[in-house]
Parts: sequence; structure tokens; C-alpha cells
Amino acid sequence: MNISTEAPISEPTENLVAPPKPATFGLDRSLVVRGTIIAGIVLAAGLAIPYVVLDTYYITMLFDGLILGMLALSIGFLARHLGLISLGHVAFFGGAAYAVGMAITHWGWAPLPAAMFGVAAGSVLALLMGLFVVRASGMGFLMLTLALGQALYQISIQRVAIPYTGAFDGLQLTYSSTATFLGFDKKDIMNAALFWPVVWVTLVLATYALWVVGRSKFGVVLEGIRENEERMRFSGFNTFRPRLIAFVLSGVVASVAGVLFALNAAYVSPEVLSFLKAGDSLTATIIGGMGTLLGPLVGGLLYVVAQAEFNTSGNLHLYTGIALILVLMFLPGGITGGIASLWNKVRGKITKGKGE
Repeated sequence: MNISTEAPISEPTENLVAPPKPATFGLDRSLVVRGTIIAGIVLAAGLAIPYVVLDTYYITMLFDGLILGMLALSIGFLARHLGLISLGHVAFFGGAAYAVGMAITHWGWAPLPAAMFGVAAGSVLALLMGLFVVRASGMGFLMLTLALGQALYQISIQRVAIPYTGAFDGLQLTYSSTATFLGFDKKDIMNAALFWPVVWVTLVLATYALWVVGRSKFGVVLEGIRENEERMRFSGFNTFRPRLIAFVLSGVVASVAGVLFALNAAYVSPEVLSFLKAGDSLTATIIGGMGTLLGPLVGGLLYVVAQAEFNTSGNLHLYTGIALILVLMFLPGGITGGIASLWNKVRGKITKGKGE
């Protein structure tokens, strides 16, 4: 029996299937490119807002909507990827704001290092809180985050905290008029139209970062934990660590929002840690829609606009309650979720009509 030792004839290279494109963070590179282009377009369009909305009242209202939207974005990230509803993210928002205030007013720091310290303080607080709460789920998680957030509120109003937080009097950010933050002096920072580019760029970058995380392999793991955590454990995944990382990441975004709020307002009060603030952020998240990335941002903007319009009537909470009931009954996915569902139905009918 003759055994040939010749090498087998290779197939023509033109018949071979091209290898898949390399992935970035577990994402298809083309998807990353499309997402980056869209983010760039949104970034450029948003920077033009102060040149279109010239009225000081309306640009300030939109500015406040961006801050609330960023806080709601951090809450929506956890709700969308882990199914966890938090009422304690005001702890990171307010904790970071107070950290900035104390660093500037009591320690004499410049605004930029104080802002970095504020983000770091809020992030550490998120890590510490996460170690206690991320093992819980459902109502237990919600109540734990609420309890820890309100504990921080109570600490901020104690008599012993007066030298640091000012208690109910709040904390005024006082620093030299020559001190700057990324080239903006105090007067520019407190001007919503002039400080808008900083907040808008930060918001777009935070949204883009959360989008990348959600679309990556890590995001797939989070969604697996959301759907069936027990099965993920049986599959060999450590579910505690991804939950903690996601919680801290959302806390970082909330901390950045708190820092920007404190710099713009130049004043921090216990209200930023209150249950009312926690309710506002969660309501904005629900109204905008937790199932989409843009839902909390839309909800934050709409909530602030509605609050400004209805507050003069004296029935703000009545209207807020009615709006929340209507959304929960008829738009369970929020406003953006309802729009997306309607668009999918219309697109399906168009596709079906073309097929026929």
C-alpha cells in the first residue's frame, strides 16, 4: 500500500471566507464606528443649542434638565441591564456635590482638583454602598439604597456636620474670581449658556461610554444575570463582581452630575440628598423609559420643563402623579419605549407591504 507523502493541494484563496473583523471591547468594529459617528453628530448638534435658545430662562431650564438627565441615566443603566431600581443614587450625586463644596470652600482647592476629588469621593461611596446592596434584588435592593441614601441625608443635617455641610443652611462655594475650571471663571460657570458645552460634552461621553459597556461582552453578562442569575452561577460566572462593577459605574456617572451641579449652582444644600430628589430622578427615568439608553435623558429634560411650567399653578405634584399614572398604564416602556414600539410596528407594516 502506497502512502503519499505529498502535501495536499490547497484551495484557491479566492474561495476562502474572509475572517471576521476584529472586535473592540467585544463589539463589532463597524458597530463601534457607527456609534461613534452618531455620537459625534449629536455632540455637534447639542453644542449649537445656546446659539438657538437665546432666552436665559429656557437655557437654564434645559441645563437643569441635562443634570437631572445624567442622574437619571445612571439609574436607568442599572434598571436596563440588571433590572435593579435604585432610590439611593442621590447619595453619590449629593455626596460628590458636598465633596466639591468642602474642597473649595474649606480647603481652598482650585475648582478642577476639587471636581476630580468630588468624582472620586462619589465613586468610593458607590463602591462602599455597593458592597452592601448588590447582593439584594427587587424591593430589597430598592429599600436598601433608599435607606443608605437617606442615612447620608441625616448625617448632612446633624449639628456636628454644620462646620462641614452647613446643615439646613447649606454650603456656599466660595473661591477666588481668578480661579478657573477648564478655562471658565466662576461667573462663566454659573452661566448656563456659557457652561453648557462642558456639561453637554460630559453627558455625551458618559452616554457613549455606557452604550459601549452595554453592547460589550460585559453587558451581555449583565443581561444574563438579569434574566437568570442562578443559571449564570451554575454556568461558572461570579455574579457578584459584575453587579458591583455596574453599580459603581452608574455611581460614577451620578457623581459627575453632582459635581457639575455644584459648580454651576455654587451652592449645595441637603435637598440634593433628600427623598424628594431621589423621587424626581426615578420619576424622570420611568417617564422617559428605562428600556432605552436615551429614555432617562429625555425624561430628565421633560420633567424639568414640566416642573417649570406647572409649578406656578400650585398643583405640581398632582400633575406629576397624573403623568406618571398615564405613562405606567399606557406607555409601560416610557415615552421613548412607546415611540420605539410604534416605529417598529410601522416599519413592520411597510416591510410586509413591500414583500407582498
